[in-house]
Amino acid sequence: MRILHVTGYGVKIGVTGAALNIKARDGSKKIPLSEIDVVVLASSGISISSRALRKLVITGIEVIVVDGRGLPVGILYASHYTRTTTTRRAQYQAYGGELAVSIALSIARCKMLTQASTLRRLSVDLGVRELAEEARRVKAKASSIDLSVLPRTLDEARSVIMGVEAEAARIYWGSIALILPRDIGFNGRDRDSIDPFNLSLNYAYGILYGLAWRSLVLAGLDPYAGFLHTDRSGKPVLAFDYVEMWRAPLIDEVLVRAFMRGWRPRIESGRLSYNSRAEIAGFVSERLKQVCPRAYRHMTFDEALRGYALRLAESLRRGAPYQCYEGEAA
Repeated sequence: MRILHVTGYGVKIGVTGAALNIKARDGSKKIPLSEIDVVVLASSGISISSRALRKLVITGIEVIVVDGRGLPVGILYASHYTRTTTTRRAQYQAYGGELAVSIALSIARCKMLTQASTLRRLSVDLGVRELAEEARRVKAKASSIDLSVLPRTLDEARSVIMGVEAEAARIYWGSIALILPRDIGFNGRDRDSIDPFNLSLNYAYGILYGLAWRSLVLAGLDPYAGFLHTDRSGKPVLAFDYVEMWRAPLIDEVLVRAFMRGWRPRIESGRLSYNSRAEIAGFVSERLKQVCPRAYRHMTFDEALRGYALRLAESLRRGAPYQCYEGEAA
């Protein structure tokens, strides 16, 4: 996925022929539309012409608007996609039945399995044997819940599933805290913390939310009707569900490696600088180009992010269990 990440103040975006024109205080450049899949607008100081917006939509390029933390506040995309009506009817009908419980469990289990495989890879690459043991503990949590013993209603099953997921998360983030350099001040996952690693996670997750949202819509799904997370007015909870299996391999591992090799973001007034945001977007973009290990076929992470959304849509239409991304064996 080729992401054009635009940030800074006084930036103007227009279009000439088949290329975007981007004018900033330090110069201007033209980027062919054929080289862009997604445009991320990451600043309130950007102006974009209606002609450019129309051209982007016609060309099939989504525009994601994010706030200072990287969270998407809106997405502009084409007004029609294939099989949307059939897929969304199946999605809504599934909510009250056993299939919804099965999907919620599958997503949570895959989150824990990808966390385990991420710890295993870091253990091998960094030479920290303790991580391998922690990976096995997280994997054991993923195997500790069986669909047959869960309550039949989604609300009751969700609380059981989320309880186990929280136990696995404590093991996982405790392991990450142990290997990160002490100067970072990372003591665990905390969205409100201003340490550089948590701030970087927040911003990178925000980008991932936007990309997940896009993948779900392209698959014909309603990003606001989720299974694992409780419905909240105005919140794309299915996107929150869907990112769970991708956080560890797409974001956590990439940022751990960046910090371990000495990269540090610049923080201004408790927020990441514009340059640091662009660097994080670059990390994510590069990761998306890499091969996704043990996917259902040979594919990049970019292709997998879209492919597993299509699988979810197919699962709902067929009323069949959802086989999400589990990562590598840990």
